[in-house]
Amino acid sequence: MASRDKKPAKPSSSRAGGIRTLSDLNRPSGPDSDSDSDDPQEYYTGGEKRVGTCKEPEKKRQVAFQGVGRTLGSSSTSAAPEPTTGSSPLNTAPNPSPGLVVDESLPSTSIQLRLADGTRMITRFNLHHTVDDIRSFINAYRPGGATNYQLQIMGFPPKLLTDPTQTIEQAGLANSVVIQKF
Repeated sequence: MASRDKKPAKPSSSRAGGIRTLSDLNRPSGPDSDSDSDDPQEYYTGGEKRVGTCKEPEKKRQVAFQGVGRTLGSSSTSAAPEPTTGSSPLNTAPNPSPGLVVDESLPSTSIQLRLADGTRMITRFNLHHTVDDIRSFINAYRPGGATNYQLQIMGFPPKLLTDPTQTIEQAGLANSVVIQKF
């Protein structure tokens, strides 16, 4: 019966050194204490008390990615970044080279060309045009540029277009992406 007559432990203010126990931390510090109050909160930091307020994390404005995509295994390391052109990420191709005429009455397709310098453009070809016609179009678009490049169709794995006499239909290039690689 003696244990019932014991008084609860005194708060930390009367203890030597101001040490608080777990029972002190779980006990309300006063009759009007409210853990949801706006008063500064006490934090135990290993022997000393600190009083501080919690700050709301600052919200940072999200910015969309504005870089240029590159495929893995690209051998071109000194490619210039793609020029930004407002809301349209793809450039429409200029008039094709003088030897390339697209006949609208014949079956045709759009091909996206991704050049080694980062330029992207969409152009139309007839299905009877060849891989060599695509090379001629790129050479006309970049006069004076290097011509020792390879063309490959995008996919996994990428397929090199090695036969210049193969038509767009035979090579399976209809509505595809063709990449220029050095």
